[in-house]
Amino acid sequence: MLRSTLQRFGRSAFDLSSSLFGTVANDFDSGTMVDVQCLEHRLHTAQAQAQPGFMTLRAVRNGPHIVDFEWQTASVAATCLMRGGGTSLLGRSLVEVLAGRAGRGEIFEQYRCVVEFGAARAVQQTVVINHSVDVLRHAAVRLHDGVAVTLTNLSAVRRSLGLQREIRARMRMAARAGD
Repeated sequence: MLRSTLQRFGRSAFDLSSSLFGTVANDFDSGTMVDVQCLEHRLHTAQAQAQPGFMTLRAVRNGPHIVDFEWQTASVAATCLMRGGGTSLLGRSLVEVLAGRAGRGEIFEQYRCVVEFGAARAVQQTVVINHSVDVLRHAAVRLHDGVAVTLTNLSAVRRSLGLQREIRARMRMAARAGD
């Protein structure tokens, strides 16, 4: 995780990161400092959203047919990705939680096929999280008569990597300006 390594003293800034240790940017533009701090805040948010979630669901059957899934476990990250935070998923129905959500049928079919055929599968689902259209990757494997799923917000991972590159570039520019 990239953390704020820039410390400002008066009109100079010191970069304390291992890659640029000891770099001093004299007459550091306060606007650049604000930009870097804003980028670091956005990076922290993206990294929080990029944390993979893990959950297990058991198959709910009507005779031999799987008609739904019920949550057995769900990490905090999985709960945030599936529900936007708040209410626990434990004991909840997949059909209920995903009601009205695009891709609901595809997720159900993925989980059903994993249970019935035993082959791991991954699908992507487009969702809106915090007013942002993101792509979630559901990677499922069979676990007894259910599934174990790892959820990854691919969009947040891409945002995080892009912000890391942008912060490093701005810090390099600031360091060069101090030379």
